[in-house]
Amino acid sequence: MFVRLAIACAALFAFVAPSQAQAPQKTQAQVALKTGMPAPALSIEKWVKGSPVASFEKGKVYVLEFWATWCGPCIAQMPHVSRLQREYAAQNVTIIGVTSEDPENSLASVEAMVADKGDGMGYTVAWDSGRKTNEAYMKASAQRGIPCSFLVDQQGNVAYIGHPMFLDVPLKQVVAGTWDIEKGNAMIADVQSKMSAVYKALRSDPKAGLEKLAAIEREYPDFAGHNDGLRFDLLLAAGELDGAYALGKTLVDLAITEKNSAELNDIAWKIVDPEAKHTRRDVELALRAAERAADFTHWKDGAILDTLARAYFWKGDTAKAIEIQTKAVATAKGEMKKQLEQVLAEYQGKNTQ
Repeated sequence: MFVRLAIACAALFAFVAPSQAQAPQKTQAQVALKTGMPAPALSIEKWVKGSPVASFEKGKVYVLEFWATWCGPCIAQMPHVSRLQREYAAQNVTIIGVTSEDPENSLASVEAMVADKGDGMGYTVAWDSGRKTNEAYMKASAQRGIPCSFLVDQQGNVAYIGHPMFLDVPLKQVVAGTWDIEKGNAMIADVQSKMSAVYKALRSDPKAGLEKLAAIEREYPDFAGHNDGLRFDLLLAAGELDGAYALGKTLVDLAITEKNSAELNDIAWKIVDPEAKHTRRDVELALRAAERAADFTHWKDGAILDTLARAYFWKGDTAKAIEIQTKAVATAKGEMKKQLEQVLAEYQGKNTQ
């Protein structure tokens, strides 16, 4: 069976860049860039998308989001980052996705991804000059993993450093002029710690995880409304299927609006995963999600086609499952191809019985 990375869980962890994998961790005394300090100047070789930003203008807010084409959690955050740019565009907020050359990330691959994503990357994208901007921000602040965002306030100071999944609240408060750097970042750290406990409960005790998530949202109301993906996972794992599938429909509608193929595939797979012991599967919801995900990826993503084939298999249409799984195999390479071939053989065996 093809091994998948659940987006909701992966979002908690940053991927370490290949060029930084062996870098020693800095001590706090060695960190050259911290929140409250002036944001370093940008050094950009090429503006791949959007208008160039020569400097941080007073009175405006900026977000630098460091990413790479090989980084799954970075790609998973793109719809979220795009949504923030749309929401705050009229309030003098500019979000810049900054990426740098490394052994697995080239300007050509960046340009190809930006062109392919279209509105799915609805913000400015910049190609670093060497790794100067990366060094000025990521290295200087001892951040080793991506995605990582740096929020620059109206005075040109760094207000927040961290995963973009936690960016909503500091960005909202910086724009409103109510962000307190010390108290705000302490709050984010507390939320992150408590959210880690929720993710652990997802595997061990999902009902307790639902209670923990509700407690976080009561304590920090600004974070309520940003956790529906995790809530779906918890409801599904807890066997609360009516609630899970009702929420799933809302999540699928939003993901279709955003053309978020990764989110659609993630939701569909969690419904049809044969290793998940659901007492009831909303196969029609999974089919809708997976079919739109296939459309958005031009029917060239083997993992998505594998999900769609499994949905048809659960529906009882084994012939259609074989047809789509054959296409999935044709798109894949290496170990993934072998795994998809095994699934195809499973379907073919069922079809001859």
